[in-house]
Amino acid sequence: METMKVETIGKEIIKPSSPTPNNLRTLQLSIYDHILPPVYTVAFLFYTKNDLISQEHTSHKLKTSLSETLTKFYPLAGRINGVTVDCNDEGAIFVDARVNNCSLSDFFKCLDFLALQQLLPLDVVDNPYMAAATWPLLLVKATYFQCGGMAIGICISHKIADATSISTFIQSWAAMARGEAGDEVAGPQFAAANFYPPANEAFKFPVDEQANKRSSITKRFVFDASKLEELRTKVASAEAVDRPTRVESVTALLWKGFVAAASSTTTTCDLKVLIQPVNLRSKIPLLLSQSLVGNVMFSSVVLSVGQEGEVKIEEAVRDLQKKKNDLQIVIQDEEGSSSMIGSKLANLMLTNYLKMSYETHEPYTVSSWCKLPLYEASFGWGSPVWVTGNVAPAFGNLAMLVDSKDKKGIEAFVTLPEENMLSFEQNPELLAFASLNPSVLV
Repeated sequence: METMKVETIGKEIIKPSSPTPNNLRTLQLSIYDHILPPVYTVAFLFYTKNDLISQEHTSHKLKTSLSETLTKFYPLAGRINGVTVDCNDEGAIFVDARVNNCSLSDFFKCLDFLALQQLLPLDVVDNPYMAAATWPLLLVKATYFQCGGMAIGICISHKIADATSISTFIQSWAAMARGEAGDEVAGPQFAAANFYPPANEAFKFPVDEQANKRSSITKRFVFDASKLEELRTKVASAEAVDRPTRVESVTALLWKGFVAAASSTTTTCDLKVLIQPVNLRSKIPLLLSQSLVGNVMFSSVVLSVGQEGEVKIEEAVRDLQKKKNDLQIVIQDEEGSSSMIGSKLANLMLTNYLKMSYETHEPYTVSSWCKLPLYEASFGWGSPVWVTGNVAPAFGNLAMLVDSKDKKGIEAFVTLPEENMLSFEQNPELLAFASLNPSVLV
């Protein structure tokens, strides 16, 4: 297949349809927001052709409904200024684009990660790292394929939105486009700094100086429902292991592959560690609303292995389950307000992170978007035929897990240094349960 060419046909700034009140003009960032790298949380939604709606009508509907949605999600139209967001209605960027040399079915036949990145609007900013830390905090790109299919690429600064937040935004925007916005029970809440302590500019977090200098590559691995069932059953047959969830079993298998791939290359780090962000909204539902927008996660080292160490999947799952229980105990032991629990979790998280050094520790992250209702994002022309999510610009040693369309399988987008990926993608145990980049079936 020839290289896909994406041509920009329009770009405009979308502002909220009504001005943000003065009392909502400043949003405080939390300590968690502050320590996150300046990247975007991104989602891709793909739709097949709808003969009843023209491209012009689709574009108009997306822009007008986005403007109305920004009135509720007003910080997304603002600018980060230090440790606060200036909710100044500066606006979000909306890009219209088209692909003339490739149909959606061709694109799905041989999914290419670099082509996928072209469906994001980040080419309109000079420096995406700088932009994610200042402005624009929201960018959208609607790309129309020659067959009439379309892709919507959405980027929200990770400084103000985790995966649940981008899902909440998409559901709200889609409801607005369908004319059903009044049906929502609760609007978004921008109160993450009421849970975690507010950010402080004096606080500096260790950064990996090499992060953007390594050459990494991203590949897609698909675990279908039957193979996942097989993997879960295999793990559950071990002693003292509860039947793992889909995410636990895939996380353990990927971790084993990461460690094996790293041992085949030269590494100076003493310890490989696996970090797993956990969505806290479902852990503390009485105190944290699902509509809370921000970074409401707890990130911790859940697994570690020394330089010569090997990983056993069953033991990794057992350790993951223990960490999950430990977190639940910490939350239950701290009775009282959400800010008290937030302070305790922030202290725990920061204490653990500050023990790590990039000279001695090699961190990997597995982040799960499973169970997010992205396949329900209908703007009025049907549900998406395929969705995925990630961060952009992509960074190394990261796996993003997203539900497959049947909600039973899992798709993993794995980003590793090129030399590690060469070994990882040929790992026989991984390939016994996962397919490397199969066609997207719609």
